Amino acid sequence: MLALIKPMRCIYGLRKCEYENVHILKELNGRSMIAVANHIKPRNKFLSFLSMPYDAFMIRHMLKKHGIYGTAMTSYDVASRKKGVKASSKEPLMKGMIQSMDLIPVNRKESDPKTIKEMKRRLDKGNIAIGMFPEGTYFRGFRKNRKLHGGMAILSKRYNLPILPIYIDSYNMNRPSRISIGNPIWEPMDAHLVTEYIAKEFLRLKERRTVEIEEEQLLNVDTLITK
Repeated sequence: MLALIKPMRCIYGLRKCEYENVHILKELNGRSMIAVANHIKPRNKFLSFLSMPYDAFMIRHMLKKHGIYGTAMTSYDVASRKKGVKASSKEPLMKGMIQSMDLIPVNRKESDPKTIKEMKRRLDKGNIAIGMFPEGTYFRGFRKNRKLHGGMAILSKRYNLPILPIYIDSYNMNRPSRISIGNPIWEPMDAHLVTEYIAKEFLRLKERRTVEIEEEQLLNVDTLITK
């Protein structure tokens, strides 16, 4: 896997890319955070076959350029497996592959104390971004009606972490990519408020809307919190 992953990191991590609002990273000032982004479905059939998340490579490279270490939570369990059903023999192999890529393996069906302990150890060091894709799977474009999952809010509350929205425009590989950083959620909030805010930020960044609208969104979120 490393023989495959390392070249992919170079190819997609070093793609020509336009960065927007990177000054926000300085505001985080060495804090650990949750970095959430839209999840791009690869057009390349080879990448689709491998389920290769080249968007993660791009985010990781951008964060590294600004002195932030980036990793991500990746599930290794069989999604269709019900609670109490024997685990697939492939799951230990998948977990090992994920660890070899320096990602955090997650079992969505069972509690994994070792994983939780390892993640807490990394977060305590500071200056680390735990990546998540709240859409849950790959898509070729972000839409207004897209349902986002609230796991980012749970982690934010558990570890008192800010949530940093990142929008990636890299659906057309024949032109330079664009990564836009949105306004963070600084304090833990309920899941429905988090998903609502992140969806609005993704759309704002996608459409490159102005700072005035950006401030209005923040005001609306503050109003919801006080209520």
